[in-house]
Amino acid sequence: MSTTRTPRAATAILSSLLLLLLSVSDATPWQKYAGKYRYARRFTGSRTAGPTPPSGSPTSRQNRTGDEQSVKLAREFLNAHNKFRAAKDQPLLKWDSRLARFARRWGAQRKGDCDMIHSRGPYGENLFWGGKDHWTPTEVVHSWGREQNYYDVNANSCMEGQMCGHYTQIVWKSTTRVGCWRQKCTGGGLFVVCNYDPPGNYIDESPFDQPITTDDQNKPSPPPPSSSVS
Repeated sequence: MSTTRTPRAATAILSSLLLLLLSVSDATPWQKYAGKYRYARRFTGSRTAGPTPPSGSPTSRQNRTGDEQSVKLAREFLNAHNKFRAAKDQPLLKWDSRLARFARRWGAQRKGDCDMIHSRGPYGENLFWGGKDHWTPTEVVHSWGREQNYYDVNANSCMEGQMCGHYTQIVWKSTTRVGCWRQKCTGGGLFVVCNYDPPGNYIDESPFDQPITTDDQNKPSPPPPSSSVS
């Protein structure tokens, strides 16, 4: 019985050709270009912080609904303020998300007790508390705006025993931005914060830039605005 032996050099050549053919046929991460193969980079990791829920998933719908609700409330707060300003020919306010975040943080801190305590931050601030949580942004702002009935424009002062500081802050001429937050209280009720920049209610100054008589210059400014209703 005879056998045929393949020279070692020929075996080496055949092995090299076989490896080359296998590498070309299995070159899935490569792309053919002008008769040659060029590497095409692939990204296997996600560029996002986490998986994005499908558009129809409950999480996605909840986020979208929450965002839409926030935009709706912001628009309602802004429109309610500007109605009072337009009635006095004051420049209209713009919504400021930075002020809204500040109001939200303070509302979260007051969630447990909802005490009518001011943040003492760098902005003007109106507070509201209602015994029930049904109050809309329009109703809250209107509760402040009704104080115009107790404000004497010529004397730049409130009627005795009444508050008007919420109203004067709403219509303060130099104020240009507003941001608000509605916070449901742990024990029931609703706590609302609106912040204003630049702030108003300065001593011896009128919200309408009207001159103040000498007799009124020594009168104290209205107390820090806050209101509470049921």
